[in-house]
Amino acid sequence: MPRKKRMTKSQRKKRIHRILLIVGLIIAIPVLVYGTRIYNLYNTIHEPLDEEEFEAFDPEESSGDNEYDEKGEDEFQEDFDDNPIPDDTIEAYQYMDDLLYDAERSDPNPDHLNILLMGIDTNIIRGGGISDSIMVVRYNKKTEEAAILSIPRDTYVRIPGRGYDKINHASAFGGTSLLKETVEGYLDIHIDHYVRIDMKSFEISVNSLGGLMIDVPERMVHRNGTVFFEAGRQHMDGSAVLKYTRARNLIEGEGSDFGRIKRQQQVVIGMLNKIRTDLSMNQTLSLLEDLSSYLRTDMGPRVITSHWNAFNRLDMNEVEMRTLSGEHMTHKSIYYHRISVEDARKIMSRMAN
Repeated sequence: MPRKKRMTKSQRKKRIHRILLIVGLIIAIPVLVYGTRIYNLYNTIHEPLDEEEFEAFDPEESSGDNEYDEKGEDEFQEDFDDNPIPDDTIEAYQYMDDLLYDAERSDPNPDHLNILLMGIDTNIIRGGGISDSIMVVRYNKKTEEAAILSIPRDTYVRIPGRGYDKINHASAFGGTSLLKETVEGYLDIHIDHYVRIDMKSFEISVNSLGGLMIDVPERMVHRNGTVFFEAGRQHMDGSAVLKYTRARNLIEGEGSDFGRIKRQQQVVIGMLNKIRTDLSMNQTLSLLEDLSSYLRTDMGPRVITSHWNAFNRLDMNEVEMRTLSGEHMTHKSIYYHRISVEDARKIMSRMAN
């Protein structure tokens, strides 16, 4: 049997170099591919507030475009039209709130990361839109607790430069920047970043996730007799989830703004759970790429990567969910939801603190 020829030192060195080159390519190619995708995604969705393309419009002229989100105020208005709030009561409300609005603001808490999450009811993410959903997501870096506070879209607040109005009109008057300023003044907090997403993206993202299992707490029937959903746990595709989160004008089920908020919170938590547990990095990137036309944020890669491990450690079922709830009222035939500045700030200050 012939003896195996031994490699020279030069041959061994060349072989090692080839192995290192192959290993380097195996590592570098995916990194390069992912890096390119992340860079392109960042360039698509990143939008600092001072670069927002926005054109103001009259929110009273907007209307819904489907059978489950019709033009008009919530059914609450019908209950309060016969007993409107008089001018002197409105003036008293404004006087008490103004005392806090005009007081010196609190210093930002360095342990808090506050993100304004806003769902817009237009298929074009640029150019504003009425805020159909407004949430403040708070993460406490010290305790690693998270909380989400939902603000009803009809909440009666002071909008800088516009006076008292519904909070969701702020984005119509002045885009994300004005809504951010309005929320900061109302809750006495500092908003670190924002995420603005078209409500239509619920449909796209749920389809990308292969649908969601949703526990429907009660039968949902539209006032025209159409049964939207039966009660119970059921699998929903994107179009069903969109209908579920936006359903109103119900004769069975909670069709008010508060009902929609509960369903939106339920879907958001369900989506985050599925993303965290079921999706690989590649799948998560694909989902974000699918949503890129409907998503804008001022968060950069550094912010996201520095908090990614904390996100993965969160138990989504332990995230505190609150909704501001106060007084329903009409003034000059317009429906509002009012919770005083003092009460709203107390609730916000206790969350993830």
